[in-house]
Amino acid sequence: MCTRPITNQGKTFACRTCDECIAVRRHGWVARAMAEKAMWPNTLCVALTYSDETEQGRDGARMFAYADVRAFLKRLAQACRRADPSARVRFLCAGEQGDRYGRCHWHLILYSDLDLTRIGTFRGRYGAVAARADMMTVGKRKRRLNWSLWPFGFVTLQEPDEGGMAYVLSYCLKDQFTGEKSRGTMREAKAENFATGLFRMSKRPPIGETWLMRKLEALDATHSVLPSTKLKVPGLSGYYHPNGRFRETLLWGLVALNKRAEWATGAPAPQWPALLASCADNESDMEILNGPATPPEDDPEHPDYERQETRFANRARQDAAEYERRAFARRCGSSLPCRDCLHNLGDDDLAALQVRRLWPTDGGAWEYVATDGAPSVEDRQRDGRGGSNPHCSARGTKLSRLVFPNSDPAGPFDATRGGNPA
Repeated sequence: MCTRPITNQGKTFACRTCDECIAVRRHGWVARAMAEKAMWPNTLCVALTYSDETEQGRDGARMFAYADVRAFLKRLAQACRRADPSARVRFLCAGEQGDRYGRCHWHLILYSDLDLTRIGTFRGRYGAVAARADMMTVGKRKRRLNWSLWPFGFVTLQEPDEGGMAYVLSYCLKDQFTGEKSRGTMREAKAENFATGLFRMSKRPPIGETWLMRKLEALDATHSVLPSTKLKVPGLSGYYHPNGRFRETLLWGLVALNKRAEWATGAPAPQWPALLASCADNESDMEILNGPATPPEDDPEHPDYERQETRFANRARQDAAEYERRAFARRCGSSLPCRDCLHNLGDDDLAALQVRRLWPTDGGAWEYVATDGAPSVEDRQRDGRGGSNPHCSARGTKLSRLVFPNSDPAGPFDATRGGNPA
């Protein structure tokens, strides 16, 4: 609870600068980071540090050069797309000036479809490092590595558990540690030594919101709502009590879910009275849950029921389109066409691809195997090439141009030139 609340026009607000407010903000970002982690197969905590061996490294250590981080993220995204055309990377980034020497460095949480310890090359004191366990910093024993994607110094890697997230995100609060904001707290005497920080992140969608939407969609399937606003996030000890806009998003989502339950069953969701009781002491929560007395019809930005319903529908369409694009990239961006496209190729084309067609027996399906000495068909169909396969029958379609904008813009592959065995 805030120890220095601010009252304005009859309403009370948290000060955001006392130790309790800072602890709440830190916990909130850790919870959102853990929620985002639940939506990705791979997450990694990374610290980017500058070296004094180059002029650019020395300059980067003196001031926050966020352009270096943007360039690093761009190189990382490009390397991931070369490995898998559908791969994506999201991030949280906190810049910090060291307590002892004031050197700038960066702490990042990276989310990706791929294991980022397999992207680029890592070298330690005694040569190349390949095993993930040998890369991770454990406790205070830092393992400094040279990563080919960060040419300005060394990196340290950390497992993305709750402790690792809290370590990284503790630096996102340094803008709260100025002498003026720290007045009257126990940190006032040394506040200016910790007053410099920089915080950036992926914003479309906001960190953690995808997980929240999935949770709301699961509730929608059962025509129910949450009995309170506290959330249980995977991997997070205790509960997360969201605040700010994240809380508003949750509340408006619950309002929409209750409205949909009324449409489906003719009555409010069974948990709706418990939710109202849990928020009874919060005036702003109740205004959202009960709705304003006179909604301003001339305000196009007012978050009413219709807007929230539209948001659910739009989000569902976006998710479906994203799933279709990623499935297409995996299927049609490999070094060997999928089975359906192989089905359209003639024997000469198959021979050029080092593939043999096995004629079906007993009414079975066509099978394709690699010729002697060639990699297996399955391995080549999983191997991304970064663009549309030239033998893909969907090449040149709208979806293909959207997923592979840099591929050959020629029209679709003419299946009639092959000997379709069907």
